[in-house]
Amino acid sequence: MTKIFLDTNFFLDILDSSRKRHQQAQKCLNYFLNDSIKLYTSSDIISTVSYFLQKNLTMSEVIRNIDFIVQEITVLSGNNDDFIMLNQLIASKLEERSLNIDYEDCMQLYLADKYECDTMLTSDKRFCQGIDELFDVKIYGLDACELF
Repeated sequence: MTKIFLDTNFFLDILDSSRKRHQQAQKCLNYFLNDSIKLYTSSDIISTVSYFLQKNLTMSEVIRNIDFIVQEITVLSGNNDDFIMLNQLIASKLEERSLNIDYEDCMQLYLADKYECDTMLTSDKRFCQGIDELFDVKIYGLDACELF
């Protein structure tokens, strides 16, 4: 069974019809839901999405959108040990070379790997480059939705 971890931009693309990848993200989500693919995200991502939604929507609309997400997608969270482990992984890579990574993205990848997701779907073309090889999760963009 395919287990896909969805990144922040995927949800923003779904929920904001003015974004250029909105239609593509909608198509992907419909495919995933109709094909019973197991979907995951993190509590951090839910918080980030709600922050962006609040800029343009009423609180009732924000709640409705977040309700949709959490009813369809399993939400994962990191604990203290997860942050310590990720810090050690990043530090070990920093000894080898300079990394230009986003810590939050790396935590999402760490959680996807910890919970045995096989795929990370993101719009970020440089997602955790340099540390991604430490995990068994394949990273894809929206263009790859038809592969699942």
